[in-house]
Amino acid sequence: MDRAFIFLLFVSVVLGSNLKKYIPQRCIMVNPKVPCVCKDEYGNFVDLRPLALKNLTARFQDHEPADGDNNHVYSWNPCYPFVEKSLNDTSGCLSVASCRVNKKATEFEDIGIQNGATFGHFDNGNLSLTYKSRDQKRTTVLSLYCDQVQEESTLRAVGDMGGFFWLQLRSKYSCPQNESTIRQYPGSELLFGAAVLANMTEEPHIPTMPTPGSVTVNPKPNPAPNLHYITFLLSGILITSFLILLVLVGRLFWRALRRDPYPRYSLVPDEDILENKIY
Repeated sequence: MDRAFIFLLFVSVVLGSNLKKYIPQRCIMVNPKVPCVCKDEYGNFVDLRPLALKNLTARFQDHEPADGDNNHVYSWNPCYPFVEKSLNDTSGCLSVASCRVNKKATEFEDIGIQNGATFGHFDNGNLSLTYKSRDQKRTTVLSLYCDQVQEESTLRAVGDMGGFFWLQLRSKYSCPQNESTIRQYPGSELLFGAAVLANMTEEPHIPTMPTPGSVTVNPKPNPAPNLHYITFLLSGILITSFLILLVLVGRLFWRALRRDPYPRYSLVPDEDILENKIY
């Protein structure tokens, strides 16, 4: 029973410490030369470098949007710029972070560059990256969804929301990681060789989508950072208390089963108690 109690206690502590993956309240860009890594208020990092391509090609290329637009596709690459244009064409998407292309591949529209990218919050408080086009006329918002179960990262192009273009990244690299983990990625000497910038994350001012039937955008602030710790702690205490109570009740029940139900009574003798009775 003691071993079972220790095992259950260990399991409860582990479960209590991993109840919910938090969303950073603030995530500060570590180095503007690598605009895909930020450090949050707990000292952890969101680092998209493992997804990035450095050969001027988009990591996620020509994704069809979910808004019903059958005439365009979207491309995006984290951290480093890419090029997408017609052959022998001097125009197009040159050194961009995100690009919109018509299906005939004759029109290439810059909808965001790496320079000036900012971390913020969007889509009900989820962490996001916001890009501006080179002429500052177009905006791309990339929502970062933390998914530690899905091994392969996926990009979903929502499309033109009327004033901005919306992309959604679902990846384990959208989750906060500790410094020792991201130091293993190539290029960390550049990242950690620079001083951490003092600028705070910016909240992109993005209108709510008016189209019926589409995903509704309702930005809202997350709870205070300390509330996450309190929630984890209380949840762990509740689970631990329940398991302790369960073990104690089990031990009492076990003792009750082994206890003699008739301690004040003697057993009936084997011989016939009536054999000496006179009739």
